[in-house]
Amino acid sequence: MPPQINATLQQQSRIALPRELQIVDGKEIRVIVGNKPRQQTYSVQLLALADKSQVRLHLAWRWLWLLIASLLALAGYWLAGSVSGFSLGTYEFSYVAGFSLTAILALVMFVLKLSRKRVFVSRLAKVPLFDILIGNPHHRAYKAFLKNINHSLDQARQFWNLKPEHQVAGEMRMLRRLAEEGIIKQADYEQAKKKLFAVSTK
Repeated sequence: MPPQINATLQQQSRIALPRELQIVDGKEIRVIVGNKPRQQTYSVQLLALADKSQVRLHLAWRWLWLLIASLLALAGYWLAGSVSGFSLGTYEFSYVAGFSLTAILALVMFVLKLSRKRVFVSRLAKVPLFDILIGNPHHRAYKAFLKNINHSLDQARQFWNLKPEHQVAGEMRMLRRLAEEGIIKQADYEQAKKKLFAVSTK
């Protein structure tokens, strides 16, 4: 019997690859990143999700630092010229134009990559598993999918009602699989494994 897709959400940001999120059989979230034939697909068990997701503001730090460095270079040159009369002569236009264009590019990229995300983490180790762009593709679709996730999570909790040791084992297996698939970093998995071992010994 083919898996049943209970709900789906397609998202496309201004810079990142397109993504599709699906609730499958009321027990897992399937995340599809990119376009064929180079798609990456992975799944997350609903029972391994924390009860509450987190809203985070994603900042493109590299572009922000490049913007700051470019503005400092321009300000430094202007200050050196004002105080000591320093000048690059024939190279002044190239210097000013180069750093001005770099600053404009960095500002544009920073604004384009700025986004608010709802991040879903694992229940016990709190490892980020996937995120949803808030209000994308529009607020109604985003809210409906979020409501479906919460409803499916509540139903899965009531139906399975796993013992703590089974929750630890299930989350450990899922995180190990995601680390092997390259979805989460190996270092994050190792840190999560320590947390889960600590929980299991209590």
